[in-house]
Amino acid sequence: MFENLINRQSPARPEKGRVLISEPMLQDKSFQRSVIYLCHHNEEESVGYILNRPSEQSLSILIKELEGIEFPLYFGGPVDLNSLHFIHTYPDWLGGEQIEDNIYWSGDLEQAIEYIKIGKIDESGIRFFAGYSGWGSGQLDAEMDLQSWLVAEVNPEFIFNTPNEELWTASVKKLGANYKTLLFVPEDPQFN
Repeated sequence: MFENLINRQSPARPEKGRVLISEPMLQDKSFQRSVIYLCHHNEEESVGYILNRPSEQSLSILIKELEGIEFPLYFGGPVDLNSLHFIHTYPDWLGGEQIEDNIYWSGDLEQAIEYIKIGKIDESGIRFFAGYSGWGSGQLDAEMDLQSWLVAEVNPEFIFNTPNEELWTASVKKLGANYKTLLFVPEDPQFN
C-alpha cells in the first residue's frame, strides 16, 4: 500500500506549457508544494516560474513608475533573483513568445507598465516573477526519475484565476484519482 503512495510516476513528461508539481515531501524549501510553469524545455535546459509563491513585495519595489500601485510580484525561483520576468495573455499589446494558446512569455515591459498604470491590464492576465527556476542538461530528467515532480497540463484560466493557496492542491487533483492520496501527506512529515 505505502509503496504505491511513494512510487508515483508522473503521467506526463515535462514540456513547454505544462506545470511541474512538486511531490509533497520535497525537502528543498524553495520548491515545497510548488507549481512551476515551464516556459522553455529542451535537452540542454529548462526554465520555469513558481506560480504559487507571491512575494511580500509589490512590483513597485522593482519598477518605481508603479509606486502607489499594489501589483503582485512572485518568487519565480532561486536562480538570478535580481531578474524580472513575466507571462501574460496580452499578445496584441505586449508581444512575447507564445508558449501555448493564449499564454506568452516576456514581451514589451514598458508597454506592460503603462497599461498597468492606466488599469488596462491587471493580474488576471499577467504575472511578474523575480528570479526563475532553471535546470541544466539532464537535471530535470534526473529529478523526474527521482519522482520529485509530477507533470500536468493547464490552461490560462487555471494559471491566472486559481488562488495561490489552492494551486498545488488543484494541480494534484488535475492528475486524477490515482494521485488523490498525495493530498493527505502532511507538509511536515514529523507531524504525521
